[in-house]
Amino acid sequence: MSVLARGRAFVLMFSSAVAAQAVLSATSLVVGLILVRRTSDVDYGFYVLTVLVVMLTTATQNSFIQPQVVLRMTSADVAGRADLIGGLYREQRMLWPVFALVATATALALWWSGHLTDRALGVALVGSLAVIAAMFREFFRMMLMNYRRSGVVFGADLVYAALLITGVMAATFTRWPALVAVCSLGAAALSGGLVCYVSLRRMEPWNIHGERGILLSLVPSGVWTTAGSVTHWLFSQGFNFLIAGMLGVAAVAAVAATRILIMPVNLLSTGIGTLLYPTVAGWLTRHSVKKVLNRQLLIAGSLALAAVCYFALIWLMRDWLFLHVLKKQVPNRDRLLMLWFAVGILMLLRDQVVFVLLSRSRFRILTVLTVFSAVVALTTSVLAMRVFGVSGALLGVLCGEVVNVSGLILLSVLESRGAAVLPA
Repeated sequence: MSVLARGRAFVLMFSSAVAAQAVLSATSLVVGLILVRRTSDVDYGFYVLTVLVVMLTTATQNSFIQPQVVLRMTSADVAGRADLIGGLYREQRMLWPVFALVATATALALWWSGHLTDRALGVALVGSLAVIAAMFREFFRMMLMNYRRSGVVFGADLVYAALLITGVMAATFTRWPALVAVCSLGAAALSGGLVCYVSLRRMEPWNIHGERGILLSLVPSGVWTTAGSVTHWLFSQGFNFLIAGMLGVAAVAAVAATRILIMPVNLLSTGIGTLLYPTVAGWLTRHSVKKVLNRQLLIAGSLALAAVCYFALIWLMRDWLFLHVLKKQVPNRDRLLMLWFAVGILMLLRDQVVFVLLSRSRFRILTVLTVFSAVVALTTSVLAMRVFGVSGALLGVLCGEVVNVSGLILLSVLESRGAAVLPA
């Protein structure tokens, strides 16, 4: 294949990934707008907290599976890939009912002890099923992305988006909008997952009786990547639960309403990262670490510049957006927006720079860095919320991201220079 043909294929592949992420970004934006405009702060807060739990579980699943699976799929033949995917699916499928039982028992215990209201209990029970549906969808979506079949993923995401938007709109006409919206989230995830399931099955069937004990074999590396992912979630998303605990569920809505405006940047970064990780792993088999890192920094810098332009436009239009689009007045709106802009750019940089270290299996040092960043973030959030209220939580996230991104860049530079101090 010529250089021009390879370049065209690369652009088309990433165009599909960007299109898929644009669909998800637009969907999250539309769903958020519907709930902000048509439901109470408490109902919107319940939905946001459920989505955050979905994000935690799917991120945990991805971080445990993907790093080693990407490396193994890069070198495996057709039979090896069939055994790998089939074994993973079989063993995960056995764990999902266990998760549902544990989640249900936990929710009932909290309700019995008076820590959950009847409405919160209903959302929690339905939310546990939505989480399983999301994990099913994310697994097959991840596998297709590992095959670089972003076009197929785009089609599945369209199904997911259409069903979710329709379901959430219908939820606002009921007496239990949060409960019905979470039901819609689960149904949309299951439908989108089935599209990915069927597409992968037709493209390259897996062997459901494939590799035994594969999840256990991933533990030595997976425990580090999972710990890092969960710890990062604690300070990048978990602050919402700090807000709910310290300031109430309704206060979560204020942060979520302003975050809606930066959501397209975050989701675009995540979507590109999903496809970029296996791509970086492939680059490292052909090029030096320094050359791949330079490519990564160029991509990250380009995305950051685009994000700055987008945020500048949002800032100029903020009065109109809150008055006519969100139809919601948020206390300390401008301060929250500025903090979200800064956090959004740092998150974008972090999502792109981390892949060189992941592809080089530097899981332990990444986990140590993330734990340190989380301690800084959560400590700052708790202290700052006592002084600045809701915006103090974002100040903590910002401090954590500064530490995290600075550490990632430093470690990546050391890796590119062949430093012997980085443990595998």
